[in-house]
Amino acid sequence: MAEDRALDAPGRIRVVLDLAIRLAEVLFSSGAGAADATAAMTAIAGAYGVRNVDSDVTHTVLSLTWTNPGTYESVSRRQTIAARGMDFARLAAASTLFEEIVDGKIELDAARRHLARVASHKPQASRLVLRLGWSLIGGGAALLVGGDVLVAAVAFVAAFALESITSLMAGRRAPVFFQSVVGGVIGPIAAVVVHLVQPHESARLVVVATIIVLLAGTAIFGGVQDILSGFYLTGLARLTEALVITIGIAAGVIGATLVFSGLGLSLDVMSSNTQIGGPPAVTIAAAVVIVIGFALATQVPWRALWAVCLLGAVAEALYLVCAANAFGPVWSSAIAALAVGMLASILAQLSRTPVLALVITGLVPLLPGLVLFNALMQLASGSVAGLFAALVSAAVAAALAAGAIAGQYVTQASWRNMSRGTRRVRGPLLSIASRRRKI
Repeated sequence: MAEDRALDAPGRIRVVLDLAIRLAEVLFSSGAGAADATAAMTAIAGAYGVRNVDSDVTHTVLSLTWTNPGTYESVSRRQTIAARGMDFARLAAASTLFEEIVDGKIELDAARRHLARVASHKPQASRLVLRLGWSLIGGGAALLVGGDVLVAAVAFVAAFALESITSLMAGRRAPVFFQSVVGGVIGPIAAVVVHLVQPHESARLVVVATIIVLLAGTAIFGGVQDILSGFYLTGLARLTEALVITIGIAAGVIGATLVFSGLGLSLDVMSSNTQIGGPPAVTIAAAVVIVIGFALATQVPWRALWAVCLLGAVAEALYLVCAANAFGPVWSSAIAALAVGMLASILAQLSRTPVLALVITGLVPLLPGLVLFNALMQLASGSVAGLFAALVSAAVAAALAAGAIAGQYVTQASWRNMSRGTRRVRGPLLSIASRRRKI
């Protein structure tokens, strides 16, 4: 605090800008959207009395500029995002600091020290736990698409190997495309193992499960979310990243199946939809397993594990009910996402976790990555049906993002009406912009 008082006005403005852009960098690199990052920078600067700021975010760069209203001179800060990922424990810690700042509960110098601790925090779980999380996604995905215990077990092991190999490649700075190609090869290898052990089993389901693991990232969902928030360039960049990953997976799967076909092992890796599983109870249980795995892999705070399991079960159950009543995949996804967005706004307060972490984790089993993969596989084989499948995947992603955002708005509007604007949803994400516009 003494250091804060010792700063002159220009020096204090620079310190505030540095704090704002560094905290926004932590939020953005941990999984927040572009709208959240830009609104956070403006809100933090306003909380410390720095007005007339312009903030902007692209896929890899954050920028923040303060303009002197008297002289029109400006001070700018620019931060490059080295890598983006999903670390929801880090996101929750940054979100808590953000709330303390905008609520006026922490001085500038204390906030800077707190941010340094948040930025350098140790992972919530060990690397082995993270890999087991991805393995649970693989096993749950196998059950979700109709596999039995053998298929789920092989998918579990394949997902563990997949994550280990791709992490090693990422550590050696291999481009994400080649990581996806190598990951795509693992599915057919695991499918051959199943075929050799139990020839009557559907080896294709193992391939499908490992594909779901590779596509369990939320680039598609996040890209659509940014586009709906008005950040078209950032959204298109994230969608392009998702497309590159999917193309790499398709290349790996096609290459491996061609090799095995030459050896006399024919594998059918096409699937007409993402929900071809068994009884509803098994499907919902599989979705919860996927949610638990994703929560471990992305370090969702332990206190919120029960909340994401509830959201995953609700989302899958609503999807199945809507699909059974001929709503179609798009409207079924939208309705499920709307319910998740509304419920997540409430559970965020109970679990003290950002809404975004709950929403994304709860909706992972419904993400359209497999539909997009099938579209590319059909296009690669010269089928025009691939174009329709690609449109369906885009529509499902849009429905999930729009439904989740609309669900939050509905809950916030209801609470504002009940409390006359005094009650706020805990956790800034996805709703920083709507709640901080008055600053």
